[in-house]
Amino acid sequence: MLDLRLAMTALAMLMALITVATAEPVKDQARPAVQAAAEARPIRVILPAPWEPATTQAEARPVK
Repeated sequence: MLDLRLAMTALAMLMALITVATAEPVKDQARPAVQAAAEARPIRVILPAPWEPATTQAEARPVK
């Protein structure tokens, strides 16, 4: 009798797992906003080395 209950429980669990795996996603959920290319890239900040003097914005030369 115990083996029959164990087999039925295993079969019910297998059916439940298959049902969940084949279920379609919910259509009512909002889709995530698509990020722009500028937002997707990480922002990198270059800091001066501890032994270098810090420069201000006016002293920094423009990058070409």
